[in-house]
This record gives sequence, structure tokens and C-alpha cells, in this order.
Amino acid sequence: MQAKTQKQVMALQNKAQKVVNKLNEEVVAIAEGVQHIQTQAGVAYQLNIKDFNTKKLNLIAKKIGDDLEVTLKEGVIIFDNYFNVCATDLSCLVSLPTKDGGLYHIVADAFFTLEDDTQVVYFYGEQSIVSTESSAVSTDNNQSFFDVVTSNIGIVAAVVVGAVVVATSGSDKNGNDDDAPLTFTLADAGDFTDSAMVIVDNLKEGVTWQYSVDGGASFTDGAGSSFVLNEGAYAENAIQIKQTDAAGNTLAVIKNTSPVVVDTTNPLFTSATIVDVKTNTEASETIYEATAIDNNAVTYTLEDGNQKDKFTISKEGELRYKQKQTTVHNDDKVTIIATDAAGNETKQLVTVSVKDFVLSTSVVWNNIGDDNNINIAELAMATLSGTVTSTDSTFTDLNIASIVFKQNNAVVHTINTALPVINNNTWALNHDNAWASKLVDGNCTVVVNLSANSGGITGQGEAVVVIDIVAVTPVLNFTDTGSSNDGVTKNGTMTVGDLEAGATWQYSIDGG
Repeated sequence: MQAKTQKQVMALQNKAQKVVNKLNEEVVAIAEGVQHIQTQAGVAYQLNIKDFNTKKLNLIAKKIGDDLEVTLKEGVIIFDNYFNVCATDLSCLVSLPTKDGGLYHIVADAFFTLEDDTQVVYFYGEQSIVSTESSAVSTDNNQSFFDVVTSNIGIVAAVVVGAVVVATSGSDKNGNDDDAPLTFTLADAGDFTDSAMVIVDNLKEGVTWQYSVDGGASFTDGAGSSFVLNEGAYAENAIQIKQTDAAGNTLAVIKNTSPVVVDTTNPLFTSATIVDVKTNTEASETIYEATAIDNNAVTYTLEDGNQKDKFTISKEGELRYKQKQTTVHNDDKVTIIATDAAGNETKQLVTVSVKDFVLSTSVVWNNIGDDNNINIAELAMATLSGTVTSTDSTFTDLNIASIVFKQNNAVVHTINTALPVINNNTWALNHDNAWASKLVDGNCTVVVNLSANSGGITGQGEAVVVIDIVAVTPVLNFTDTGSSNDGVTKNGTMTVGDLEAGATWQYSIDGG
């Protein structure tokens, strides 16, 4: 992959940081000359730069065939077969020092290419390029590597790749060092995070600290060395931390310098779990589209196991067989993983059957809006409908055999009688408290089972929604600065807690 945007690079770094903590760490000593490292799966290789000043260290990391070549002022380290062993699943990683003392993880499929086909994965400093045959670039005048990159691919790409900041610190300083500046980090680096924990470093002994999540409009007393953010978006400078000494003097105030989105909610699959495919369907044809709803972008991959080797899936969720299926068979199973921008994952097992005849139906909730969430008012009017599709027009006695409502993988209600009639391939289920009253808060799957040719041919369709009919009661708090529990305060800030994620709220000061 040609990594040319900061967002692409940061997403890869976030993914790598989660993996590196699970690998066995091996420190690589820097020595003069050329040294080879035989890359092995399951190992995180980290350069030992303890005795070196990283602010003066020049470094280039290049892809040479399947090898990773790291060139420093002191020598060259070659990680043999790195781009083969660590190609796609991050089974091993090399982590390089950055100018700010952090780490940059070399992800095997991220690089950019110069005109002479040199593939660069990371660099900083004024190190001259070691080898180039580009007719467009001459190194006779001692052009720096930065100049070479700029003249080949443009300054934007060069700055993006060369100036990535990773939040993983390599500092050996004690958190109580009086000379160390106050800092804070999220458990994950990047624009999105699936961890709400904020870690505060270098707090001074004997002082108190507070944090704000509203740009300094109000502060909350901190405890320990961390606090938790609510799910949501935080603009630049919205998160602030300050230290105060015993005399009430503010010692330091630090703020987030870029927007942060805290997303701890897993994607929700709304696509079916059972798929029927007609025999001799071409391998190039999409047989299933995975769909999951989330507040942020979702990508799709396949989990190892079951019949994964039979399928491919695009990052957009288009599932295909690798080869044309020419014989009738049932139950090819594959697990699809939906991952959002923050790294939250949801897995769904999908069963694919190959049949001579395929019978299916769409399932649509009506009168519920377009957010796929059903509140108590919408549930009181909700209906269902769908359109039946088939690969054969000679079906007889086409009908709905049953409609099943499931929550938390358990059946909560089944309609076996007075079922909707299929007319011109469409059907509709009217609202009825007999089934609506059985639904409670949580995900709800509706399965419509079809039958034709006296039960000789069956099919189905399903849909997933979220039932949200129990209102969350917010909690109102304020700091009582007068006598205990007298309701008198000089602090006009009111804190609202237990707000439902994604909900809007209002307040009144005149009794409503």
C-alpha cells in the first residue's frame, strides 16, 4: 500500500501498537558495520537507542526486496525476509526511534516509492540516500535524503511520512521528576480511540490536579494519575489538565492539541446470517454484502477458521467465493469481522448454502425513522414488510411459514398463524401488541421463513434493529460550598451525569 496521508499512517500505527504489546520483545543493539537479523514471527524488534541522542540521529528505513534495511549513522541493520514474514497479519514488528523519543512501528504494507523504485518506509534527519539510480535526481551535489524525497514525490507526502508522532514514550524518567513537564496521553494514539482512559504523567508530589473536558469552563478534581472520558468527540483544547499547589497557585495547564473521538461502542451487524447462492454463480459476483452500523467508518475482514479459505471479502464488506460453485451443498461457514475507526470489533458467523433454487425476502421495519433504533413511540406504530425474490418463477404455494423475533440469541416470540399473505411477491405484517409487547431493550433480529412447492423449497430473510424503549434518568450534581447539604453554593457549575450516548439533552431554570 502506498501510504500518503497522515490518517492512513496513524491508523496503521494504532493497529500496530495493539499488536506489539502481545509480541515477545527483543532489543537489537546498534553496532558498526552491517548486521543481519533473521526475522521471526511473534517477535517485536526494538532498536536499543539508550546510548544515542535521537534528536541527532539520522535514520532511513527502506524495503529492499523482502528485506527491511535500516540505515543509521553508526551502521546498517538488515531484517531478513521482514516483508514476507510480517506481510499482512503483523505477526512480527520492527519499532524504530522517532525524533521525539517515541516509537514508529514499521507496518509491512506501508511505504512510498521514489522514481528509481526505491521503497521507503520511514526516515528523518538529513541522512543522504544510500543508493539511487534515478535520472531525475543527482546526489553529486550532496543533496540530502529529504531533498531527494521532495523532488520525487512532493513535500506533502514527505512531511506526512516523516513527521508522524506516536504517543508511545521511550523515556526512562520517573513520573515524579520535578524537571519533567506535565503530560497526558490517551491509551490509544490517533484521531479515534476505543479506550476512554486518559493517563496523566509527571504529576508533582504534594500538589492537586484537576481536569476539564469542556475547554476549561469547569474542572473536576483528579484522583490517582488517570481519568475516564465519556464517549464522544472532543475538539482541540477541550481536554485540559492543571496542577495547583497548596497556596492555590496554578503550576501548569496542558491541553489536547488535536481533536479526539472516543468511541467504545462496537459496530452492530444488520445484515443476514444465512445466505443462499445459486449453483454456477461466477466467482467474480458478490454473494453477500456485510453491513454494520456505527458512528464511524467500518471495514470488514475474515476470521481464520471454518471455511474461510473458500471466500474473499473487500474492506467494504463484499463477500465472494474464490471459485465458481458447481454443486449443491449446505453450510459453508465464515466469520466476518467488522472493525470501526477506533478499533472496536464485532464478529458475525455467516452460513452460505449453494442451491439450484434460491428463495429469499427483504425485511423492512416501517414507521421507525432512519436511524435503525426504535424508541417507545415508534414501537407503538411499527410494522414490517418485504419483497420476495427468487431464481425461479415456477414456485407453487409460495408462503410465509413463520416469523421469528429474537433478542440476545433467544427466541422471544414466534408467529405461526394468521401470517401475512404474499401478493405479487410482497407482504406486510401489521402492528400487533402480541409481538411488540415482547420486545425489550437491546438488539432485535426478525427472521421471516419462506416455503414453496409444498415445503420442498425454503428460504428466509432477516433484519436487525436496536430496541431502545427505557429512558435513562440523568443525574444532576453541584458543589455545595455552604453549610453541609444546605443547597447554597458560590459555584454555579452544574454537572449532568449518566447521559445516554448519542442522545441530545436540554435544561430549564424556570421549572420547565
